[in-house]
Amino acid sequence: MYIQQYQHLFFDLDHTLWDFNTNEKHTLSELFMRYNLDKHFDSFDIFFNTYEPINADLWLKYRHGEIRKPEVAIGRFHNTFLTSGLDDFEMARKFSFDFVAENSKKTALIPGAIELLEYLHPKYNLHIITNGFIEAQHVKMEKSGLKPFFQKIFISEEIGAPKPKQEFFEHAIRSCNAKKKESLVIGDSLETDIAGAKNFGLDHVYFNPAGTPHNEVVFMEIRSLRELLDCL
Repeated sequence: MYIQQYQHLFFDLDHTLWDFNTNEKHTLSELFMRYNLDKHFDSFDIFFNTYEPINADLWLKYRHGEIRKPEVAIGRFHNTFLTSGLDDFEMARKFSFDFVAENSKKTALIPGAIELLEYLHPKYNLHIITNGFIEAQHVKMEKSGLKPFFQKIFISEEIGAPKPKQEFFEHAIRSCNAKKKESLVIGDSLETDIAGAKNFGLDHVYFNPAGTPHNEVVFMEIRSLRELLDCL
């Protein structure tokens, strides 16, 4: 399947190119031992499985404008600590700082990412669109080797509006002097990447590596990044 010629490709970063799940788990495992959390949790797996839904819920509230950045950055760990009876906000603050600083230096990428970008780079204008924290996303791009492939990096915190808000996509398109019909969004989130692209009238590719069932109508869906090699 070949899709129409585009000039600008807008990639989500976390979970689409940068392997957030792998990098996050490695970082948290290291911090779990450094902070002696085995005194409060029976195992790292119990800690991690407790943390995941708490983190996801706070990020959802953050995207909806219900809470602010510190309530996500620190609250996800403080709330996790509380489940084991550890009420130490200062420890959670330090843990959060260490997590952001060290996680962003991890370099695991989604399989096929570099191969795809090496193919696309000479043919298209490539850009990043992300809701991640400013202090982390630029470091991720640098340390992982992704930065040289991209012309612009759009971070919601800098723009003042997160995906899927129209203001985010409008800013990105305008800043690139791009036209909607010449632009394609690639991302793993139906809620942020795909809904945002659809609502702003942009073609889009839903990256769904797990093949998670859904009822959304999408322009294109892929299970691996390598599938794009045959389409662009």
